[in-house]
Amino acid sequence: MAAVLRNRFGFEPEPVSCGFAAAAGNAERVGVLLPQRSDDVGNDERDFGLGSVLIWARRETREIVVIAPSDRAGTLARQATHFPGVNIYTIEGTTLAETTPEELDPIPELTDAALGRADLIRSVGARPVDDFGYLIAEMHGLEIARVDRDGTMQIGVGTADRELHGYVHVNTDPAESLRRAAEMVSAVRARGASSHPLNRRARQRWLRSALADNPSVVGAERLDLLPPLGERVLQLGPEPAASLDSTANTVYVFSAGIDPDVVPLATDYRRRHDPERTVIVTSHRDAFPATASIAAAAGIEIVAVDAPY
Repeated sequence: MAAVLRNRFGFEPEPVSCGFAAAAGNAERVGVLLPQRSDDVGNDERDFGLGSVLIWARRETREIVVIAPSDRAGTLARQATHFPGVNIYTIEGTTLAETTPEELDPIPELTDAALGRADLIRSVGARPVDDFGYLIAEMHGLEIARVDRDGTMQIGVGTADRELHGYVHVNTDPAESLRRAAEMVSAVRARGASSHPLNRRARQRWLRSALADNPSVVGAERLDLLPPLGERVLQLGPEPAASLDSTANTVYVFSAGIDPDVVPLATDYRRRHDPERTVIVTSHRDAFPATASIAAAAGIEIVAVDAPY
């Protein structure tokens, strides 16, 4: 790392303390070598993103040089355009190359065959949701079925459960299987229910679902669920989810737990939908002052509400 900083900027870097990454710099700039973490624990993989860097560097006056993995550098460069003084580079040979921001992928259209399953989803009390070109059935924010583009419905919570259901319940009426899944999830994802893997997962989507049912909590008349920024690899993961109040032209981005990357992701939702306001919604216990600090720097508000979990 020291060698590429020296070759690019012409200074001899000194080590800098950073809790999650190697860092070095001088009086003018500090470089952070962004690690790539992949922990597969129950369908949950996370990478360190720009949010971690922003929280660490929020009191820095020096230029922040983020040395990013090449497969994520374009996304990070796009997000970094909202934070002056933060620039994204990749390693090329023995030096650093500045990264060009990568545009968001367009949202695929839902097929007529998939949309034809929406009434069945509603009939069991679930909500049909556009999941970046795929129709899914959500019960209190938890995915219980996924519809392929040809209209084939796969029932189950997460990839592994859907595959198992396909083997075990191949001769079961899909409507009956969907009803059973909805009833089971509804009982588990209820305020005051005992702790269960299914009420600990995807809580940001549960929060979004609860406010879609009661939008007045954030002063809206109606909240329309928005597709994610790209195809989700982790259907049970913690990636923030968003809704649109079209009357007030406000995008709400929902987060659960301590997730510093909610702020860079909120800038992506703002880029895609061009609202007048962008608001991060989280629970009272998950309101984190450092996240509020970097959100304010990007012109994004944070609202804390009572969580349904």
